[in-house]
Amino acid sequence: MPRLLALLCALIALAACPSKKHEIATLTKVDGPVDRLEKDAAKDAWANADVGTKYFYGDAARTSDKSTAELSLLGSATIAMQHSTILRFGGTAEKMQLQVDLGEIELTGTGTYHLGIGDVNVDQGGKIRIAANGGKDSVTLEVGTAQLTDGTNSMQLVIGQVTSGLSIGPIDVQTVHDAGVDAAPDAALEAGDATIDELVGKGAEIMPPGEKKWQKLPPDQKTIAKGTEVRLDTRTTLRLVANNTTLQLTGGTRMKVGEDLIFGLELGSATASVPASTNGKVNVPGGEVDLEAPPTGPARAKIDVTPRGEAKVAIEQGAGTLTGSSGTKLPLARGETASMPKDGTIHPGVVIPTYFDFRVPVGELSGFTIHDPKGATAVQFTFGGKCPEGGVIEMDKDARFATPRVSAGKDAANMMVTMGGWAYRLRCESGAGAGKTVAVGRIAVLHDSGTRALPKTQTRFPIDADGRIYKVDYQSSIPDIRIKTTGAAGVGTLHLASGGTEQTFDSTTGTYDVPGKQLKEGEYSFWIESPTGKTKTTTLRIGFDQTAAQVYIESPINGTPWGDEIDVRGATLPGWTAKIDVLEIPIDKKMRFSAKVQPPAAGNALAIRLSHPKLGVHFYLRRGNK
Repeated sequence: MPRLLALLCALIALAACPSKKHEIATLTKVDGPVDRLEKDAAKDAWANADVGTKYFYGDAARTSDKSTAELSLLGSATIAMQHSTILRFGGTAEKMQLQVDLGEIELTGTGTYHLGIGDVNVDQGGKIRIAANGGKDSVTLEVGTAQLTDGTNSMQLVIGQVTSGLSIGPIDVQTVHDAGVDAAPDAALEAGDATIDELVGKGAEIMPPGEKKWQKLPPDQKTIAKGTEVRLDTRTTLRLVANNTTLQLTGGTRMKVGEDLIFGLELGSATASVPASTNGKVNVPGGEVDLEAPPTGPARAKIDVTPRGEAKVAIEQGAGTLTGSSGTKLPLARGETASMPKDGTIHPGVVIPTYFDFRVPVGELSGFTIHDPKGATAVQFTFGGKCPEGGVIEMDKDARFATPRVSAGKDAANMMVTMGGWAYRLRCESGAGAGKTVAVGRIAVLHDSGTRALPKTQTRFPIDADGRIYKVDYQSSIPDIRIKTTGAAGVGTLHLASGGTEQTFDSTTGTYDVPGKQLKEGEYSFWIESPTGKTKTTTLRIGFDQTAAQVYIESPINGTPWGDEIDVRGATLPGWTAKIDVLEIPIDKKMRFSAKVQPPAAGNALAIRLSHPKLGVHFYLRRGNK
């Protein structure tokens, strides 16, 4: 039974005669191998495509699991193909159809596009995403505005909200269904064998039990007998189903269908999944990976086996258990990772903490910085009712979230945030996994205890009008600048110029005081004119010192036991405000603050919040015994 496809029909009238070959798209950018399949070629006759390759009506484009591509569509729109995507230029010569067989694309460009669920009108500067992988097709508005209409009713699309239920359509690759999500193997297939759910490419080989030579997997074969070994070249992918388990194999993998119909991954990368309320298992060189799906949706794990036989496992949905050959077990929650070499020892990787240091409501702050003496903070992101069915926090160094860390929960999710800058987002849970994005933000963690001495405030910075280049780096506010003439002191005028604007200052002593409040970051040129002549033109560059300490936390000392009250004391440079939870802490004229507060009611750390109109919100953490 063919699975649902995302049918994107661009309403573009091609003026040329239908019998001629019509250029539809041009490959403009590649990152990794990209292929082209010509209209009347055999299904497996994919050829490498370079930048500049033209695609015509009836052709197809393909990216691998390690490549992406961009195409120019008739010069009026841009298509960004993501990893592991097959895109076909179908329809008729007069009415082109972009058919996404596998993976997803992003379409940027103004126009009207016909989907199986209606017409999408994308306004200027808009961008939509069409996804057709995992058995759950969808269209999502990413940027701008767009409207969906079915000829009778219309609705405004919301950025980040997924609209599903696209129409069915023919497919030219061997695709039956995605049993790992919501289907079962075809009952007509022979029992006791693994089902071939999808084969893309011609580089699949099998070695049946009792054989010693590899033989080509026939393209029309529907099952693989137990005991059979399978290997793929780097340009072929294969999806198999047995015992409720779906195994999606990428190029370059090697595996075996066990006598008990349990898949064994021996080399390469694969994604294993089981439907809701079921369990499944995949064997690896040092043990096994067990998957446990909740009633609300499937379980899914990414498994990589290196040439040395080390298995690296990441739980993407549901839960799982990594079991070593010695019997050692490690339960894994969604978002957690672990590795296991051939000897069966287990090494935890990313661990979702069951505790948290401090809590932050998602969406309350667009960005903030944590100063942590440990250099890693367990943060609890609270959803604030944004996701009634639960949500998923995704965190990545890149705001495109190509390889995010994830953590899920009903009302909140914990995440161990390590040093560096991170983008994060909250996506509401649906039956098929994470759905629409409802909040985004940025977070940075610094390995900093906040105990560096504050720089002394320099109220006046002296320089000479001698033709040199002077640089002033300030910590909180730009200091006053005192400029002296290099010649004989006397009456004169200072000319201070920047960005086409000039200021003048007069003096009878040869010394000129420029208030810091009249200056800003950037570069200035200045000179002095007097009855005796004009000095050399001198350069002054003013910048902010990013390395200087801004906040000093005197108390509490990190790691000391907490009593009934915590003595909080510290100092800041000018411009900062301080608070703990909802308690505002006043800062005196000497830029010092102090307060007595209760130990935090939740979380392992006291978070002292310091805010600056230019430098943003910073949390300085202190841990202790409650």
